[in-house]
Amino acid sequence: MAETTSARAIDRKMLPMKVHYFIRFAGTGPLIPFLSVIARQKGVSEQVVGVIWMVLPFSSLVTKTFVGALADCLRAHRVIFLSGVALMLAALSGLYWVPDVPTHCSNTTLLPQPLADTVTSHDSLTSHDSLTSHDSLTSQDPLTFNAYIPTSIPYMTQGDPSNDSHALPNLSGVEVGGNEAGDKLLPGPPTAKCLTSAQGHTVEHLSAGVLITRHEFWMLFMCLLLQYCGHVTVITMQETVCFQMLGEARHRYGEQRLWGTVGWGISAMASGALVDWYSKGSQQKDYLPAHLMTVVFLLVDLVVVARLRYRVPEKKMSPKTLHGALWRPHILLVLVTLLVIGNTCGVLWTFHLLLVEDVARLWDPHFPHLRLLQGLTQGVQCFLAEVPFFFLAGRIVKRIGHVNSLLISLVGFAVRLSLYAVITNPWWFLPADLLHGISFGIAYPTFTAYASLVAPKGAEATTQAIFGAAFFGGSGLGGLIGGWLFQGMGGRRTFLAVAIFNGIYALAFISLHTLISRLCPGSPQHVDNGEASEGGVRHEEGEEEEEEEEEKEEMKMEEVRLVDRVEKQPRLVPGGRVQTT
Repeated sequence: MAETTSARAIDRKMLPMKVHYFIRFAGTGPLIPFLSVIARQKGVSEQVVGVIWMVLPFSSLVTKTFVGALADCLRAHRVIFLSGVALMLAALSGLYWVPDVPTHCSNTTLLPQPLADTVTSHDSLTSHDSLTSHDSLTSQDPLTFNAYIPTSIPYMTQGDPSNDSHALPNLSGVEVGGNEAGDKLLPGPPTAKCLTSAQGHTVEHLSAGVLITRHEFWMLFMCLLLQYCGHVTVITMQETVCFQMLGEARHRYGEQRLWGTVGWGISAMASGALVDWYSKGSQQKDYLPAHLMTVVFLLVDLVVVARLRYRVPEKKMSPKTLHGALWRPHILLVLVTLLVIGNTCGVLWTFHLLLVEDVARLWDPHFPHLRLLQGLTQGVQCFLAEVPFFFLAGRIVKRIGHVNSLLISLVGFAVRLSLYAVITNPWWFLPADLLHGISFGIAYPTFTAYASLVAPKGAEATTQAIFGAAFFGGSGLGGLIGGWLFQGMGGRRTFLAVAIFNGIYALAFISLHTLISRLCPGSPQHVDNGEASEGGVRHEEGEEEEEEEEEKEEMKMEEVRLVDRVEKQPRLVPGGRVQTT
């Protein structure tokens, strides 16, 4: 009965935190899952996308550690929390106004807008020589408007237009030149369309060397960087605040965090459907509905975070205490494991939707429900995978321990990515995404609870930041490695290679853990069997410090008792009477 009353009290106290998780993830769900797709749509190649997604998480190594230490040092958790939400809001909103990075056409023609419309609507074009408009480009840069004219199409070669019945309208004032391949260049005016032939001619992205000279690219990169810094800041502070509010009931963290998953899933699915509807009839997807959803939800979240009630620890940590607490074999093994899991998540977060898109295009070049399918994958991952496992995470860790939970997660990632590698029908991604629960759904609550468990007093935010930096740093490595593999091996082989790596590391992880347990018998067994999830066992890393404090308190009490005994000694007063005090 007492436990039920306590649980109800915790639920009431944690309601504002649940609201924050729901609204905050509902605000980022419409855009963050699609950022890699948006970057590619804006003219960035897959390889450069991989490099960007490598740089972003590595920036979290500095950002998370800095904001965590700053929050603990200044005890300014709320200010930093609000700053992170505001930074996300500003960067994600600004992303919509970033212009597309110019691209150039490969084996295609770039024509003035009126001429492009004339060519694409010409009645006499055969299916062999038909042209379709691809991308609208608006730039003065001559690199943007130089395109190859295939010499196999007669009416596009230089000569007298009157000699061909399919001649283009007047091209006076436009010079035509050649190149080494025998194709001819047609500089276009400020407004032009890149026309691709039915034989598979494509628009090529600018090389990395040229891309870094474009201001459009740097505007895109800065928006992505700032939103990521805000994102990791919010993650660090929300987990720290959540565990502070939970107190000893840290095993109930998953019950709070699952509301973020619910918000993410609803907004991601709604965003995918709305973007498809809003972009109907357009050549490119317009993400305006997603941006509007983000603005509304994050503005509300600012109010929610400002009204959260929690206690900030008064005690400040020392670097020596933190170093001694974390520099232990079993904790270092968990941090390395977070790098591996983060690496896998980096590949998934960066290239999962790109793989879905590529498989869908191979299945049907005109696949009409692409954004809807991508939104549904987010919904399946959230509602049918994450929510149940987040709810059960505390019980799972309590039952089998942190180490076994991480082992199951690694095996789950290996199986999940293996299935992705063999899918040919894009709709099969939906049942495969159910494994998101047994992989990420177990891993995330496990390592956040573990970080709270081993954190010294006064260093809660810093410890969460260190564990988060290991995870997100690994995801940055995954973005880089995934970009190289995706470019060189293709999507399916990339996911298969990462799956095999996870399987091998799972064996190495359990072997190393067994070895450490034998060589370091003093390691805390409660971390392995999950008893600490009940909150009844204190951190081993803080025990030495607590013992010192207890000794000091005992010495003080002994001094007080000694003074009391002295004062209570009977003494003579004038008149021969005995007085006691």
